[in-house]
Amino acid sequence: MKSQDAKERKPMTTQRIEIVTYKISNPAVADQQRDIARNRAAALPGFGGWLPLSGEKDQAERADLIAWDSAEAAQSAGKIVGSSPDFAQFRETINEFGKAQYYAAPGDGIALMTSGDGIEFGRFRLRAGVSEDTMRTAHAAMIANHLSLQPGWLGQKLVRLQDGTFVDVAFAVSEERSIAICSSWAGNASCDAFLGLIEPISMEFGSIT
Repeated sequence: MKSQDAKERKPMTTQRIEIVTYKISNPAVADQQRDIARNRAAALPGFGGWLPLSGEKDQAERADLIAWDSAEAAQSAGKIVGSSPDFAQFRETINEFGKAQYYAAPGDGIALMTSGDGIEFGRFRLRAGVSEDTMRTAHAAMIANHLSLQPGWLGQKLVRLQDGTFVDVAFAVSEERSIAICSSWAGNASCDAFLGLIEPISMEFGSIT
């Protein structure tokens, strides 16, 4: 059982949330180009998700919430999105730019999910003699050293079930990327260290609808 102090400790994150506001003139074209831009942004280092929002009363008013692993990743991506030809058609849909601001995420980070994003559920139990704190430390190291660096990775959370087992919930930009990221565990030292502490029970893949 975890101690009270362990329960109260929260992992720190360098994750930054970028909020960009702007106006467009053609909602249909803008929606299409925003989807394309989101998929291309997913390949940029540090990408953690893109939540597209439209005005409640005026569909021309837009806000995008984009998660990045760090302030440096956010600033680097901003320069690319603002100047690269890959995002030119997205930029052309904007006829009035509002502002872009950055915010620190909660201590354990957030995952921004939209329809079509992939999800993986990996259920497991701890090996005999392994503490939850030890497992969580290895899980955090695996994310920091390997999983968060994989293209299309959006986030990861641990869930403790009532029967004492756990579910590792991983998010990606598509079900295909979820499967690919899972396959990338093989032979990685941080992943092997985590796997050495657990007994896998089941694994399922799916997508957000």
